[in-house]
Amino acid sequence: MKELYSFPIKRKVKQKISVQKENAKGDIVESFKTKTKTVSNRVIFAKPSYAEIENAEFFYGQQYNDFINAGYLTRFLLNNKIGNSGGASSKLGSEVINKAFVDNMEAAKVIEFYEGQKDLDEDQERKLKEAKETFVETQKTVTDFEEFYRIQYNQTAEAKAEQKLIEWFIFNFSFYEETMNDSKEIFPLFVGEDFKEKREHYLQLCEDEEDIEDKELMKNKGIFDQSFETLARVVNLWYNKMGSSQQEIAKTMKEVFGDE
Repeated sequence: MKELYSFPIKRKVKQKISVQKENAKGDIVESFKTKTKTVSNRVIFAKPSYAEIENAEFFYGQQYNDFINAGYLTRFLLNNKIGNSGGASSKLGSEVINKAFVDNMEAAKVIEFYEGQKDLDEDQERKLKEAKETFVETQKTVTDFEEFYRIQYNQTAEAKAEQKLIEWFIFNFSFYEETMNDSKEIFPLFVGEDFKEKREHYLQLCEDEEDIEDKELMKNKGIFDQSFETLARVVNLWYNKMGSSQQEIAKTMKEVFGDE
């Protein structure tokens, strides 16, 4: 197994410890108390091989077809539908959005140029005030446009299939390292023979602690809770070609998410 990215985590573990106590009759009896200790693990995202990436592409195709059959639109059909209904991608809508983008950028430049300067004349003060008003007005249009498209495209067959593909990579290539009998061993974070079983295991890990009775599942949940967000970020950065090594991904993680 080749490692693409790894990171350490720390988790709290509760242990029952046997304690010898003297009771009221003077007899020595055994009782138990709970002690919490910190355990360290290393979480690993393994590097998929070329053959495994081909399997991922086949999985994506299956998911894409399933979502098409379920009634989800493709991005192309969604664009046509929005355009035909006079939405943001229609000719008139595009002109409004494009003008808002241009006006927003020009207003930002004026604000940047005049803001903070002392002794502005009356005309300059007017330009700065108008630029601020334009920036606020156009910023709302731009933000609404971006949010509209984000919501719309998140419901396309491509976006839904891509979400499943990201899950597929996380479920199949996430591992954790644990020290057992003075040697380090690596175990899969998600257990199962296929995507369906591993996703069921993932859903179990999402449950609240008080709803989990199995000790092994509880241990996996501790690792899962401390690592899943980072794993999702790593897979997304790698999948979108924003990092292909430990160093590149760590650098991008810091730039995008502010992680050290």
